[in-house]
Amino acid sequence: MNKSFGKQLKMKYFQRVLFLLLTIVDVSTNAQEVTCEGEQLSNVYVLIGHPGTVSPYKPGHILVFRCTDVNLEMYGQRAIECLSSGKWDNPYPKCGGKCGPPPQVDSADTKEITKTEYNSGERVEYLCFSKYTLDLSPPYSKYLTCEQGEWRGNIKCLKPCSVTVEEMDKRGIQLRWGGRQKVFSPHQDRTTFACQWGKSLIGSRDLLIQYCTDGVINFPECV
Repeated sequence: MNKSFGKQLKMKYFQRVLFLLLTIVDVSTNAQEVTCEGEQLSNVYVLIGHPGTVSPYKPGHILVFRCTDVNLEMYGQRAIECLSSGKWDNPYPKCGGKCGPPPQVDSADTKEITKTEYNSGERVEYLCFSKYTLDLSPPYSKYLTCEQGEWRGNIKCLKPCSVTVEEMDKRGIQLRWGGRQKVFSPHQDRTTFACQWGKSLIGSRDLLIQYCTDGVINFPECV
């Protein structure tokens, strides 16, 4: 009885030791497999690497970059190293030149006279045409920025609404203040209508007040 119990203890001990050994081997194997991933190259190339220029990039691996053109400027670190975490100590650098004149934007123009070239980091402010409204909700703004030789940013001018005499006559309505005349209503501007003499509104009176939404406005109807 004692011998059998002793064998069981030895077997359990052996199983635990084996489990620990397998765990250690698995952890060691995973540690050896840690690598850093290559990133997209933007006007740069890998000049030299230690121990080499191609993947896999293991911890301690160093890459040194150079711009593809001597006229380009490098943004970021020239040399980066793969860390034990599997991440680079710095992002891949990028190379870019100066920007030319800022691009044209629909229904907008630059606030100031433009230059023939801009340095990276310079920005240009835009203004929308009369009656147009600048959209300042993300991702839009009033600026375009020169970044590494390219203009970045989003600008949008929201369109006004056109309220014509023809559209109002077609629906038997007129302006509450102003009668029968053509008007341009900016984005989010409120327009109040009234039924023409002798006609009645179809629906609730709330329909007589309408708002312009980027060039679109709903018209009430009177018969």
